[in-house]
Amino acid sequence: MSTFISRIARPLVAGLMVLAAQSALAVDLVEGVNYKTLKPAVPTNVAPGKVEVVEVFWYACGHCYLLEPKLEAWEKKGKPANVELIRMPAVWNELLKTHARLFYTIEILGRPELNNEAFREINVRGNRLDTPDKIEAFFTSRGVPKADFQKAFSGFAVESKLARATDLNKRYRITSTPTVVVNGKYVTDAGMAGGEDKLFQVINALAAREKPAG
Repeated sequence: MSTFISRIARPLVAGLMVLAAQSALAVDLVEGVNYKTLKPAVPTNVAPGKVEVVEVFWYACGHCYLLEPKLEAWEKKGKPANVELIRMPAVWNELLKTHARLFYTIEILGRPELNNEAFREINVRGNRLDTPDKIEAFFTSRGVPKADFQKAFSGFAVESKLARATDLNKRYRITSTPTVVVNGKYVTDAGMAGGEDKLFQVINALAAREKPAG
């Protein structure tokens, strides 16, 4: 009988411990230290019931490059089920806008695996991908027809995405990367969180504050 009760109690206790840890983390968060609040809040672009988490990044940012594997792991196994991760490029100067165009071209062409390739091309191989010719060579060397690249890179869809990113960068007040915006309300980064691993705890705690819409 005691063994049966123990089998039931162990998962229950484990669950309560997780909830307690999450509650403690939420209490420990300090505005102005672990995160900043956006005023006014920025409307999100996710379905009702979802919490939007936006990572603002730059391909040539070494910290973004190092964070990317951890971000991917969190997206697959660590993020709450109601959280939707969106990556958005920073655009505060012309080089960043060029790399933002690169990101959205990858998106339009449906080649998401090239995101990690772009990170490695810049941060490991030293190819800055800072001109249209270098970016074209990057795509064509990976099997993208030149005509398809040129159509996407200079096309209306990329221009529209770039314009929206520019607007959101301003409203989020982005000045560094990587920066994370939770549900259009809270801004944090690894420095404020106390490290890359703690960043995901802070994101989860901030996301837990948001009640499902509807």
